[in-house]
Amino acid sequence: MGAINLQHIKPHVYRQCDIRLISTVGFLVGAEIEMARLETQNLQLSEQLETRKLVERAKGILQRDLGFDEERAYLALQQQSRQTRKSMKQIAEAVVLTDELRRGARVDSLEKSAAQ
Repeated sequence: MGAINLQHIKPHVYRQCDIRLISTVGFLVGAEIEMARLETQNLQLSEQLETRKLVERAKGILQRDLGFDEERAYLALQQQSRQTRKSMKQIAEAVVLTDELRRGARVDSLEKSAAQ
């Protein structure tokens, strides 16, 4: 809910068509503002979902490679985040990237062995 305040230097009586025009403009602007708010909220939720997926993937990697349970893996990510002053997303991305690089190195090594 909002208000549009129009002022004139001299006294002015607004006609009904003026009021309708201003009301319509206000309605359209209000709708656009609401759309922008919803788009921002949607973007934030998408970012949160992406972060959650990355953290879940990183937890799985720590569980597989280090034998951690789910809670211990999450706490390890959280602790690393605090110590390095980086976001959980950045830490999770680093864990996933490291795992992908390791897997890539293993594939290269197996291919070289097979070629010999």
